[in-house]
Amino acid sequence: MKEKLTNNFWMKLLSVGIAIVFWFIIITSEDPVESKEFKDIPVQVLNEELVLEREKVLEILSGDTVDVVLEGRRSELERLTEKDIVANADLSEVSFMNTVMIRAEVPDYPGITVLNNGENQMKLLFDDYVTERFSFRVETIGEPMAGYYVGDALPSPNIIQISGAKTVLDKIKEVVLEVDVSGRSVDFATTALPKVYDMNGDEIAASKLTLQEEANTVAVNVPILTSKLLRVRVNTVGEPAEGYEILPENIAFQPEMVRVAGTKEELNELGYYLTLEVDVSELAGTLEKNFQVSSLLDKNLESLRVVDGQTVAVEVKVTPYVRKELEVPISKIELRNLGEEYEAKVLPTLDVKVSISCKKARESLITVENLKPYVDLAGFTEGTYMVPLQFDLPSKVLWEEEMGLDVVISKK
Repeated sequence: MKEKLTNNFWMKLLSVGIAIVFWFIIITSEDPVESKEFKDIPVQVLNEELVLEREKVLEILSGDTVDVVLEGRRSELERLTEKDIVANADLSEVSFMNTVMIRAEVPDYPGITVLNNGENQMKLLFDDYVTERFSFRVETIGEPMAGYYVGDALPSPNIIQISGAKTVLDKIKEVVLEVDVSGRSVDFATTALPKVYDMNGDEIAASKLTLQEEANTVAVNVPILTSKLLRVRVNTVGEPAEGYEILPENIAFQPEMVRVAGTKEELNELGYYLTLEVDVSELAGTLEKNFQVSSLLDKNLESLRVVDGQTVAVEVKVTPYVRKELEVPISKIELRNLGEEYEAKVLPTLDVKVSISCKKARESLITVENLKPYVDLAGFTEGTYMVPLQFDLPSKVLWEEEMGLDVVISKK
């Protein structure tokens, strides 16, 4: 029997070996060893309590996800999902460069090998943990019902306390409460979640911040205002330069009406006109001025806001007085203050032509009779004199010429 077993031993051993090789080839061809990459696997941070002991806050600069290359049988790789892969960064192994190695494994598949272990690092920032206070800005979404406007929304509380890494809090620009006002026509109360934005207008992830508990949801009271049209009118104060006047057609402004929103009570107190005062003192040309409507409203009426016509542009021009040519008969010139023992006459006997300037509205009043031309002969005695012609000029009437008349005085 022993001889039968040992007979051709090497031949039998070779046959077994060949059988094993063929079996391995068959198995390998049906279920070969392959590699496969899985992207963006979340990395878990271990021993994070070590950071708290240092009174610091941890910020992950990079490496919060990792790409993993696995090797194993095709059948196992096909069954794998991202949830089967565990990637860890142990803070007890942080280097002096504030980096830590990321290690990945597939605990439920011992036959799977991670090919790129040791190639990925998590970069960390250990920052001071600080707390600061910020005010809210309420941002409305949508539009209220036609003819209604949103007033100044009031959050409660109006200040929020935020804690976190100093470098993160230094980037905060504003904390916003978004409120939907679509279709609203009456005051209402709602709640809003604070959103924190940086200087670039990007929202800062909530995971990087700790908000005080009572401010996680903020109550907001939103007033809805009605509106009213105010007619603009312009009043001038002061007097333009001598010889100039302002006619109604010299005053232009736009817009002619502005819309103001507010509570019904305060709109009733406002009246119907928005009066602008323009100082034209010594003006001899054109004056242009812009008025901010909001600065002209009564500061005690706190609900008022301008919703249409934020600025009124005013232009005021002055117009020179009109000139009127008159012929003054010598016979109409009064000889005033002549001594009783004297008599006088004006030479020559032709009419005197004069030019008078006045406001346009007074042009029809400029007559010889109304101007009362005269020469003042007080203190004059017998002889021939050059005496200035004078008028009793009403206000805003000018005579810029100087004219002398020859007057002959003789005794009676």
